[in-house]
Amino acid sequence: MKRNIVILFAIVLSIASVAQAQKTETAKPAAPAQNLPTVKQVLDKYVKAVGGRAAIEKIKSRTLTGTVEITPMNLKGTFEAYNAPEGKSYSKTVLTGVGELLEGTDGKTAWVVNPFQGNREKTGAELTQSRLINDFYRDLNLEKLFPKMELKGIEKVGEKDAYVITATAEGVPSETWYFDTKSGLMLRSDVTAIAPEGNQPISFFFEDYRSVDGLMVAHRIRNQTPSFVMTMTVGEIKHGLPVDETKFARPKQ
Repeated sequence: MKRNIVILFAIVLSIASVAQAQKTETAKPAAPAQNLPTVKQVLDKYVKAVGGRAAIEKIKSRTLTGTVEITPMNLKGTFEAYNAPEGKSYSKTVLTGVGELLEGTDGKTAWVVNPFQGNREKTGAELTQSRLINDFYRDLNLEKLFPKMELKGIEKVGEKDAYVITATAEGVPSETWYFDTKSGLMLRSDVTAIAPEGNQPISFFFEDYRSVDGLMVAHRIRNQTPSFVMTMTVGEIKHGLPVDETKFARPKQ
């Protein structure tokens, strides 16, 4: 679920530098199974489960608001995010006792502003990963964005069986996706986020799916890193609203 993953990246990488150690869920090797579908069949079922190509392409902008909670540090806050075609994205998170964490991209340049990293522009592999994450129609473009994919087998995510696909794009770490064998929806995504302080493994668990304008959207995303767990709860999602283009530009230092 790209539309929610992008909101979390800046927070995860910022908080990781001061987080306490905490045990997290780890994935077991996927169990091979006979009569597995093809990668294309799994991805096609996912697009259909989300709402279908026509419903996804109909969306021209997306705004989200909600709350975040980070344990074991007992940090709480709010977020707002804006996404538009051509890879444009902006998110603002306010954490009590920490301050504002901003991240954005105009589709060409990408930037971060927060108390830990200051005001900086992303470059190299970090910029490449930002562009992959921020593709507005990523759900439709997975095969194009990740030329190499492999269906590894079936694994449990909670109590549900999931098809496990590893996906590779040039210049960035591979991602691993877990799709519900019954509903087709994505249950989990494992990503290695690139940052100056060091790469950070992140597992996103997508929960509480609800229909919004004909699209199935996870309203709770439980995020695990080696140091902390963050839960994002979506309060409101709106599609098609005008978005201020100036939000995507890097703030002046």
